[in-house]
Amino acid sequence: MKSAAWTVDIDVGGTLTDGIFTNGEQLFSAKVDTTPHDLTVCLFDCLSQGASQLGFADAPEFLEHIDLIRWSTTITSNVLAELRGPRIGLLVSKGHEKDLYGKDLRNSVLGRLLVEKDIIGVNGSSDGIEVTNAARTLLEGGVRRICVSLKGSHRDSASELSVKSAIDLQYPDHFLGSVPVLAGSDISKSADDRTRTYCAVINAYTHGALAATLFKAEDELRQTSQYAGTFLVSHINGGVAGIAKTKAIDTIESGPILGIHASVFFAQLYGLKDVVAMDIGGTTAKISVLKNGLPINRKPSDFFGIPVEISLPDLRSIALGGGSIVKPAGTPSSPTVELGPESMGSFPGPACYGLGGDQATLTDAFVTAGLINPDFFLGGSKPLDRELAQRAMEDLVAKPLSVSVEEACRLVIGRAFEMVAELIAASGKELKQDFSHHTLFAYGGNGSLFACGVAEKAGMRNVQVFALGPVFSAFGSSVSDICHVYERGLGGNSISGAGDGTLLKILEEIEAEGKKDLLGEGIRPDGLTHDIELEASVDGRNSVAVPCSEPAISSEKELHATLAKAIGDTSGAAAKSISLELMRVRIKKAMAKPQLLNRTLKSPDPAHARTGSRKVFWGSHSGEALVYRWESLEPGNRIEGPAILEAVNTTYFVPENWTIAIDRFGNGALTRK
Repeated sequence: MKSAAWTVDIDVGGTLTDGIFTNGEQLFSAKVDTTPHDLTVCLFDCLSQGASQLGFADAPEFLEHIDLIRWSTTITSNVLAELRGPRIGLLVSKGHEKDLYGKDLRNSVLGRLLVEKDIIGVNGSSDGIEVTNAARTLLEGGVRRICVSLKGSHRDSASELSVKSAIDLQYPDHFLGSVPVLAGSDISKSADDRTRTYCAVINAYTHGALAATLFKAEDELRQTSQYAGTFLVSHINGGVAGIAKTKAIDTIESGPILGIHASVFFAQLYGLKDVVAMDIGGTTAKISVLKNGLPINRKPSDFFGIPVEISLPDLRSIALGGGSIVKPAGTPSSPTVELGPESMGSFPGPACYGLGGDQATLTDAFVTAGLINPDFFLGGSKPLDRELAQRAMEDLVAKPLSVSVEEACRLVIGRAFEMVAELIAASGKELKQDFSHHTLFAYGGNGSLFACGVAEKAGMRNVQVFALGPVFSAFGSSVSDICHVYERGLGGNSISGAGDGTLLKILEEIEAEGKKDLLGEGIRPDGLTHDIELEASVDGRNSVAVPCSEPAISSEKELHATLAKAIGDTSGAAAKSISLELMRVRIKKAMAKPQLLNRTLKSPDPAHARTGSRKVFWGSHSGEALVYRWESLEPGNRIEGPAILEAVNTTYFVPENWTIAIDRFGNGALTRK
């Protein structure tokens, strides 16, 4: 194994960090604790565990045999969710200090990422003194970054860049008073002024934390460990790119998006069209939906409640996971519980971790209820303390509610499943879909424990769990391609003005830039493909994103027909008045994908994998469940619930009235009687 060239994919979660190591034929996985104080620590912890599994002396020796590392992190998501970014100043066109170019005075960043006094209206480049005074006011008020977002700058960014230059001239970067200045048109070319402004503010707010971590990681890889391979960062578009070509906003929710791409991989592998994908980790629960085997996108989307006119996969989340804190609620005659949004994270973690956690959590309920084996957590590498878990459940949940510990566990587990089922129901209502015949994909560190319980409460009968479920987003990274996204403003030109080869020339310039960027990342720029999208304004207000082919942008007639079809204009008359605002091109470089082992189906009898039985407080009328070793199960084995399938990195639970069948890829299909 040492002589092979390895690819490593590492996904940093809120509680645990996942890794996948493959040489194209063999595939191994690992889990380590996330180290929120310094994410480079869990990066190297994951590399060290991979080195140990593959027979290398240590991480530096392993790195000598690694060609590519892809890394997805929660840094920007955490900064945005926890509102712990720096003080941001914003310069906008006069008259838009309160509405930030929206239709009403309410905006989603005021009071969160910005305070009102840090938003100043200016006339733009026409008054250098006005700009200088505004910058000085912001800096003296404690602002550490300044954004400039002027109305209409997607068409002409000259005014924004002039304001930026004026501030840079007054406060050059070799002065202590210098401050980073960001133009909205540098981050987004969206025709929607509010979206462009929000994207610039989000990027400025999250940039510092991401840059510090990524540069530290790269320095330690390159300088300390002498890593000579390629180091790429996962993006929200499902692709990866180098640090130099990564904006902070590109990485927000990139890990969960990779989980969606892994779902697409398996949906297509199994020929499934309609899927609800459920990702349950230590901190959050997330839901997305596939239609015809592909993600359902929505526009507008949002970044943690901040709406943007950008098309992104429909991803919904709640603060619920293994570390979620349990609080008693209701009355003694009608006891209930609340979970989260607070989490104990990876440190000190749940009470059962024995690291000082003094709150009852969902993991403590699972341990007390017998669903998690405390002696085999993470394969026994991290033993849990069942007594501490039971004491926390008894003292902090059962006694306040005047119920038994067993009933307290049932209340907690049942409420957790209900919360995710409610999230699925909300998604179905908004998308106007009936999910009863969809297949539920369950993954993440806790997804396989939630799978059947959530399906029952959501009215679903078919569930799929995965051998790689505990490291699903890392697997999504391993099947992702390199993707760079380039945007060029089109200045509101009409279709008739685009048939002269202008769009084709822009495409050629972007392709040349893409090749140069890939070479800079150490990637050979051969075999490139591209997707083209035009953003156009209909009647000067509504913006539509239209996928286009290369022939369409080369011919006025083809372009007219493509846009007419996109806006539902059968006559084609309205398409003549459309204004072209933006060309977006995704340059893709296909990467080698890991090969899944396809084994022959064998006998349904799973007796060889059985290790015993255990008392459980959920999913079994008898209070007992048979226990099996997941890694010992063979393709073709079938198990009737109640049963617990213990794996090194997770636990699969099959309640009463459910059956699991292991398929040829080592995954499990669950069906309800």
